[in-house]
Amino acid sequence: MEQETMTVDFHVEVEKVRTWLITNRWVDQYDYWWKVGGVVSALQDFLARVQPQDWSEEDVTDLLYVLEQFSTDYIAELLTQNEPMALMIAKHSLARGGVASDEIADQLRHCTQHRDEAEALLIEFMQDKHERTRRLALLSLAEMKSVAVPALAVAAWDTGEEYPRMGALSALKIIESKLFPIYLSLAHEDGRERLVALARKYTDEPGQETRSSI
Repeated sequence: MEQETMTVDFHVEVEKVRTWLITNRWVDQYDYWWKVGGVVSALQDFLARVQPQDWSEEDVTDLLYVLEQFSTDYIAELLTQNEPMALMIAKHSLARGGVASDEIADQLRHCTQHRDEAEALLIEFMQDKHERTRRLALLSLAEMKSVAVPALAVAAWDTGEEYPRMGALSALKIIESKLFPIYLSLAHEDGRERLVALARKYTDEPGQETRSSI
């Protein structure tokens, strides 16, 4: 009975956000995200009391809503705090057309104990309609040293768009692909500011962390 009460509290707090957004535009101006008894503390209590396999459809709806509306690293980390939870929220996101998919794709790289399942989910996220999700999924796959990365990176590059090309270049660098020098040269020739800046960074500082740059 106690679990049920806490679950209701979480849903009540989420509903307050929905109501607030009817007349307000910016969700980050909502005062009760971080206050005791507000959204975040209700979310913490809910996740501590309700196991992923016991989530209802309403639970999933509200969990994804909170992540999508207020995408801080902390919220994403809460919802992917262990591998079974991360895999479960990823499956629900994919089943619902990729809700909050970018944050989830970014976190799946940490699933070292369930690597094959996480890799399969990330490859599904590569079909997402959002470019950022596809890019983060590719980078997560690269950090997991997936054999799928070279082909996916080349496909991302071939879109001709700047951000996918940045993701492709970074992914090839992470896995130390033999293709990296080729695409580094192409990036220098591309001419677009962000991509050229990234290429110069990799040329000048080849050992520097890639994810923070894009």
